[in-house]
Amino acid sequence: MNLIDRYIYAVAECLPNNIRDDITKELRANIEYMLTNSYTEEDVYRVLEELGSPMNLANEYNPQKRYLIGPGYFNKYIGILKVVVGICIVVFASISMVDSIINRYGMDLIDRIVGIFTNVLTGALVGTMQGAFWVTLIFIILERSGVEPGYLPAFSSEWTPDLLPEIPLNNNLKISRGETIFSILSTITFTALLYFQPQLIAIYIRDKNNTLNITSLFDINRLEIYIVFILILAVFQLGIFVWKYITKRWTMPLIILNALYNILMCILLIIMLFDNQLFNINFISAFSNLVNGSIEAITVWLDRARWIFVTFFIGITTWDSIRIFYKFKVYK
Repeated sequence: MNLIDRYIYAVAECLPNNIRDDITKELRANIEYMLTNSYTEEDVYRVLEELGSPMNLANEYNPQKRYLIGPGYFNKYIGILKVVVGICIVVFASISMVDSIINRYGMDLIDRIVGIFTNVLTGALVGTMQGAFWVTLIFIILERSGVEPGYLPAFSSEWTPDLLPEIPLNNNLKISRGETIFSILSTITFTALLYFQPQLIAIYIRDKNNTLNITSLFDINRLEIYIVFILILAVFQLGIFVWKYITKRWTMPLIILNALYNILMCILLIIMLFDNQLFNINFISAFSNLVNGSIEAITVWLDRARWIFVTFFIGITTWDSIRIFYKFKVYK
């Protein structure tokens, strides 16, 4: 695919849909006007260098001026903001509802309903603010760094036509939007649960007096040691999700970051799972009573389950990294 088509494609990706067709036609005419009748590839390269960065050129064409997020990213920003905020609202509201139902167990019905409703609204509001904050922060960093859409800050340099993205000719490297949304949902749910309400991961047993006894899986004080690392990885992965949404297809820098995230996630998971102080010592007793088994047998079973889960998780993440890398090598 020639440089002119790639340049016009890169500019179009930064434009709103309602003006994209008109601008691309005008831009193609301008480029052809700047070239001689018998132009060479070097002439095209020189003209495109004069025109400069596709994102900056798109900013000049776009009549809508944005101040926080520029037009090169604005449409993508709005798209992923809707997705992330929507997921955050559902996740935070759901967690708040479950927590409210449990904490108000046995209370007057009206008080329970009012309390649950209030907590759900509060959770939805917190989710909205959290989602909007982190997505906006990531896009501000991208915007202020002057990075072209499709390139990561660590790999960016002064723009030249060599940086023009290839026009996708097949869908083999296309990133599934459904898969991305599911991953975002999983990450937000896991992070929000561990950060805001880790005590909800527990065994719930109602005794003879109809009292609900709750035994948390985690030692909350010990879990706080890992929270900062969980948050860092969550933000890191959210950044990867944002870039997936922007590029819409796998690139080598994105593949490298995805593999790096998988490695870091495996390391953190292994450390946490084999930290016996992280788990509530009363949890095994409660679990053994629930299944009518001995503490020794339950301990052995949980230890085996831990090894099986770690092996499975490492296998899945390794396969994910290798599969994407192989696909890129074959179809790039």
